[in-house]
Amino acid sequence: MHGCGPLRQIAALASILLVMTTTAGCWDALDIDKRAFVSVVGLDSVDSDKGDRIRVTLMIPTLGGAGGGGGAGMPETMPARALVVEESGASVEEAVEKMRAMVGGVLDFSALQYVAVGRGMNPDDLMSSMHTLHFTRFIPMTPLMFATEERVNDLFSVESPSGRGFTDTLDAIQAQGRIGWGHIHYPQSWEIMTLLVNKTGDLALSVIDRTDQGDGLQAVGAAVYDDARYAGLIGPIDALMLYSVAHRKYPGGTYPFVHEGREFLMRILGVRTSVKADRGADSVPRVTVDMRVNATLLDSGGYRLPLLNRKRLDELEQVAARDVEARVGRLLERLQGWNSDAMRFYREVRVGIPGMSYEDFKEVYPRITVDFNVSVLLVRTGLLR
Repeated sequence: MHGCGPLRQIAALASILLVMTTTAGCWDALDIDKRAFVSVVGLDSVDSDKGDRIRVTLMIPTLGGAGGGGGAGMPETMPARALVVEESGASVEEAVEKMRAMVGGVLDFSALQYVAVGRGMNPDDLMSSMHTLHFTRFIPMTPLMFATEERVNDLFSVESPSGRGFTDTLDAIQAQGRIGWGHIHYPQSWEIMTLLVNKTGDLALSVIDRTDQGDGLQAVGAAVYDDARYAGLIGPIDALMLYSVAHRKYPGGTYPFVHEGREFLMRILGVRTSVKADRGADSVPRVTVDMRVNATLLDSGGYRLPLLNRKRLDELEQVAARDVEARVGRLLERLQGWNSDAMRFYREVRVGIPGMSYEDFKEVYPRITVDFNVSVLLVRTGLLR
């Protein structure tokens, strides 16, 4: 029995060392000051002799950015600072590897907030880039996506005159879109992946460009796609109508319409849309869209006193409904010309016509018939109860 003593001592010592190793905490952790946290990623397609296909632009906030109120004579908010780096490669992964040496540390995508897609992004490059970002770079599934007609590097380099950071400005544009013309919607990247992989419709991304003076950011409408191919740009009001149909239930912004030579504004509080599809002539789908719009009529057109009459409001409701029907009809014609199912009618077609594949639907999509039925309920806050 005594001969087992040394063996027991060795076993006990090994156990202690093992416990010390496994309970030592983050023994292989990297100091936070050696991590570069990426807040925005930009994707562009390039065509170079080197075989590069994708240009990746990263925005990395740096220390000494936006801060609270300073001392006497200092502005309350200092301009946010960010490092903007770009590199090209045959893939996103290759471009990111090239940028590692530029930042001198680890590129950390765990706090990624936005993904920007350039106008000339090749469809195959967009698909491969999204797969790479999600499945090899370990980014979260929640970054918000938008498109731009600018060169992504130039867009990222814009400094807000107000001192806001880039992502803060994007957030503000989205918030203000609900009370201004049109509506700004940044879908999460997992939604984009779902559309691209499952093929339940086509993309629609809000477009953010520089202002005409080049000193800020502005929303100019929405980019619509045919699958992952950029198809065309629509304006802010059309973007509001597009989102109202595509999302079936959507809060909106401000919608203008004209009656008797006067311009009116209604602030859309919400839109409920239902879509039904069945087989029409020659197996071409026939779609019915019912839209119920709840809105507040804003002071406009010099009609404050006459609007005390409910009959007048009823008349304006019908005028607004006809205007919306005409607008979405014209918008659909443009989308059909681009072969873009950005209104996502195939979601209902595959239920009403189970045997029709997405590819078959896209072949007949330019010829489908859509009936829009719009009703508007207007209230006048403060004047009518």
